[in-house]
Amino acid sequence: MFLDKTEEILIKTRRNIFGQNVGGSPSLFSGNGLDFKELREYEIGDDVRKINWKVTAKAGRPFVNLFNEERELNIVVAFMVSGSIYFGTRRFKQELMAEILALLSYSSIKNDDRLSTLFFSDKEEFFMPPTKKMGALNITLEKALGLNPLEHESDYSAFVDYVNERIKKKSLIFIVGDFYGDVDLSMLNKHEVFAVMVRDRFEEAPKLLDEMELVDPNTMQHQEFMLSPKILNAYQKELEAHDENLMMHFDQHRIKHTKIYTDEEPFVKLSNLFRH
Repeated sequence: MFLDKTEEILIKTRRNIFGQNVGGSPSLFSGNGLDFKELREYEIGDDVRKINWKVTAKAGRPFVNLFNEERELNIVVAFMVSGSIYFGTRRFKQELMAEILALLSYSSIKNDDRLSTLFFSDKEEFFMPPTKKMGALNITLEKALGLNPLEHESDYSAFVDYVNERIKKKSLIFIVGDFYGDVDLSMLNKHEVFAVMVRDRFEEAPKLLDEMELVDPNTMQHQEFMLSPKILNAYQKELEAHDENLMMHFDQHRIKHTKIYTDEEPFVKLSNLFRH
């Protein structure tokens, strides 16, 4: 089952990436290349391919272009593991997060960047060291689809400590999760951080009434509730306040962010995230 879903997501990922990048680099990210620095007179041994023929013709003597080589990017995709991702009305948040991981990972590798993948709850669940091999994507995608997130809870404070201890090079860090609980990413300021929030519309606007037995997916504790419009309204207001503070935190610390629902296609939202 997981192998079938893995192949389905990989095919969809390739189709999205290549279908939207006709004539360009097949990636969500900007391609690596050469950044023009300055002109210098030609010296014996210089690469003739770097001669600026227009300037050479005007000056009457050869000049060459000098470039700053753009370094390869260090990219980290962090998959935040918690029981709450084991939920969804259209599809589970876990599956959507796996597709997002595939899109980001495939783009990184096709762009010839160094990709690391981290699965984290309140501790490291799995870590794929930096690689440029496409086979790593199959491993991490199967991990994302096959892991059991129940009885796990994302601890963003522990995550920040882990990243600062483990990831020494300046990186682009993509954090994929539903971002519940206390979230403070301010100490990741040496990196460029992207927050990809995954939600189901039902959990933001639930339509449940009467007596219910609810299960906390982080602890698997059961409790009976009598749900009324008043209780649901209070829940929605609390969640809205939580998310409003989260957006303010992202903006304050220049963390680029987007929210993707389980009934949406992630490629479009991710493309808009990078475009802006």
